[in-house]
Amino acid sequence: MHVGSPLAEILATVLAFLIGAVPFGWLFARVTKGVDLRTIGSGNVGATNAARLWSGRRAIAAFVLVFALDCMKGFAAAWWSPALAVFLGADPSENTVRVACGSAAILGHVFTPYLDWKGGKGAATALGVVAALATWSALYAVGFWGLVLLLTGYVSLGSIIAMVSIPITFLARNGEETFRSRLGIFLFLTVAAVMVVWRHRSNIVRLLEGRENRVRLRAHRPPSA
Repeated sequence: MHVGSPLAEILATVLAFLIGAVPFGWLFARVTKGVDLRTIGSGNVGATNAARLWSGRRAIAAFVLVFALDCMKGFAAAWWSPALAVFLGADPSENTVRVACGSAAILGHVFTPYLDWKGGKGAATALGVVAALATWSALYAVGFWGLVLLLTGYVSLGSIIAMVSIPITFLARNGEETFRSRLGIFLFLTVAAVMVVWRHRSNIVRLLEGRENRVRLRAHRPPSA
């Protein structure tokens, strides 16, 4: 099937947007608790707020599930949508369609049409997109996120540092090649990092004021008598 490169890229980008817009956190809250996730906690439809519906190990499981689903939809949008574009007639050697689909997926999550254009902050979906476009940078980001969470207990701080690390590690791994054949991907990673950090601006304010919620990774044990 051949519909022409421009139209193929447009169709793939629209598909990526619709995939990225699926609000897994909201769906999870609706199915498991029968509540609208936008009405509790921070009002965000991401993994952290979804975890607030539970406590203990169930909260951790809820976080992991929603985070993984949001990450997977970002990966699927950035991986399969360009494949569709190529099938429909786009140039398989261009990174343009991959960047366009990845961008659309993140925007779909942040501005989901399924929830009146109000979605999540985009960190998990962006990580999934990065995994499709720059796998090593995604792995480094997960490592940074886990380390920051372990040391501080702040999910938001881990997300911010992880996203900032992505264009830095991409540049470090690719060197001068970044500004030749991979400039488009590097610019995308940089813009995505800036957007996710901007979406966390309220968290940054709370971090600076000492009001940000921490995650307890270890059970509290009362002192022995």
